[in-house]
Amino acid sequence: MTHRKAATVLLLLCAAWANATASHAAAPRESKAAQTPAAKQGTALRTKGRRSVVVRRRGHSYVLDLSKHVDAMRIEDATELSRTRRGGFVYVVLEVCGLSKVPPDDRQCGAGIECNLVWLKLDPRWKVSDAKSVLYESCWLPVTSDEGPKVNGRTLLLEFDDLRDDTRHEVSYDADKPEEGLTEKTRPMPKENP
Repeated sequence: MTHRKAATVLLLLCAAWANATASHAAAPRESKAAQTPAAKQGTALRTKGRRSVVVRRRGHSYVLDLSKHVDAMRIEDATELSRTRRGGFVYVVLEVCGLSKVPPDDRQCGAGIECNLVWLKLDPRWKVSDAKSVLYESCWLPVTSDEGPKVNGRTLLLEFDDLRDDTRHEVSYDADKPEEGLTEKTRPMPKENP
C-alpha cells in the first residue's frame, strides 16, 4: 500500500468515525463482546474523571487510574470483559474507549475515538501491580478493528489492522491462564485483489 493510499484510507476511516461517533456522546457505546457475568456478580463499572474507572462490587468501590494504559483523551465507555481471581490477585480485562481529542471539534480527529484492550493484575487492595494495553482503534493512527474484542466462553480474541506497516494483529486472552496476560501475534495483512 502506497503512502498516498494509506493516507486516503486514514482520512476515510476518520470521516467514518466522525459520522459514527456523532451520536456517541448522546448514547453510550455498546460493546458487541460485553458479557453479563460482571452484572450477575453485582458489579458496576463507571467512568470517573478523564482517565479513570470505578469498579463497584459488593458495597466496595475501587478507583482504577488508567491514564498510563489508555490513549483516549477522555474515557467515554469502559466494559469489563473478564475477571478472574488466582493466587491472591485479581485479573481484569477491560475494553476502554474514548475521545481522541478534548474538547471535540470539526477538525482532524475532532470526533474520533481511541480504544484500548487493557489487562490488569490487581493486588488484594485492588492496586495495579502489572498491566498491558493494546491500542486497537485509533483516529490518530491508522489502526482499526472490524469487530473489536470477541469473548467466547473463557477466551477472548481481538483482531486489528495496523495500516502503517500493513500488518494484522491477533490478541488473545485465556481466563484459565490469567497470569499470562494478553498475547499478541502479528502477520502481514492479506493482499488485496486488483
